[in-house]
Amino acid sequence: MMDTKKFFALLLGILVALAAVSCQTDEDELPVDDEVIQQGGGDSEFGNSLVATYNVSGTQISLTQAGPASSGFYNTARQQEFWSFFTGLIPSDMWPQITKLTLYADDEDGTAAYVAPINENDLSKWEMGWNLAYVWDSNQELVKGETAFTAIHEFAHVLTLNAGQVNVSASACSSFHTGEGCSNNNSYINAFFQQFWTDIYDENKAITNDDGYLAFYQKYKNRFVSEYAATNPGEDIAETFAVFVVNNLPSGNSVADQKLNSLSEQEALVNMRQRIRENIDFNINLNAIGEARSSRAGLKTKHSHF
Repeated sequence: MMDTKKFFALLLGILVALAAVSCQTDEDELPVDDEVIQQGGGDSEFGNSLVATYNVSGTQISLTQAGPASSGFYNTARQQEFWSFFTGLIPSDMWPQITKLTLYADDEDGTAAYVAPINENDLSKWEMGWNLAYVWDSNQELVKGETAFTAIHEFAHVLTLNAGQVNVSASACSSFHTGEGCSNNNSYINAFFQQFWTDIYDENKAITNDDGYLAFYQKYKNRFVSEYAATNPGEDIAETFAVFVVNNLPSGNSVADQKLNSLSEQEALVNMRQRIRENIDFNINLNAIGEARSSRAGLKTKHSHF
């Protein structure tokens, strides 16, 4: 979806409210390179909103550029607070593909985070970006619930779109084409697509505006864990995985429930779920996350793979 990432990003504003699904929890029912560090200016994409960019090696980050927004509230201590939260949530051996971290702070950009391959022809190295404007609340407290859910969602993108899952050089594709490349027959996303999307994918691809995506979600509401999941199969599996991690497994039989339970049939995903859940000692309120996302509806967005 590197060709389509900007298009998908524009949908974030309206496709944000999380659906109330039957899978709700008891709580809520719901390496380092020796590069010269650049100062000032920021790059053309982020301008004055750039906080910093880092090289990533495991849990270690090395500053490569300090942006105009790196002083004041979003200082080094805040940057480290965020990074410590992320690395304390998702063990670093689960995401070796993330080699660059971009931090920015722009409350006029509705995107909370994004991931993208550093080179569209190499899915083994990924950039992760975070909009720090949504990481802390008005009391300067880290918003743990939404930040955690977003982190798990972004991790799911890398998990399902990395070089071990998707082939960018395939000359022909008989499985699901993610946009980045042709998914392997036994990949997570191809299995997900074949089971849950084949009968509605053409209808989804024909949508040309935001209202169309909202209508698509309303038509197939019982198939999705959130409105944003109805954007495309890539966002669907990322949202579904995030709900799979933070919620108890559902006992219902909606398609959304079937998606969640299908993930529980894969031992590797169950192990990842357990490892992440062991690090969650705070409440994750899906309704509150949906409201926060909705409050950003209509804001300008720039990035792919929210």
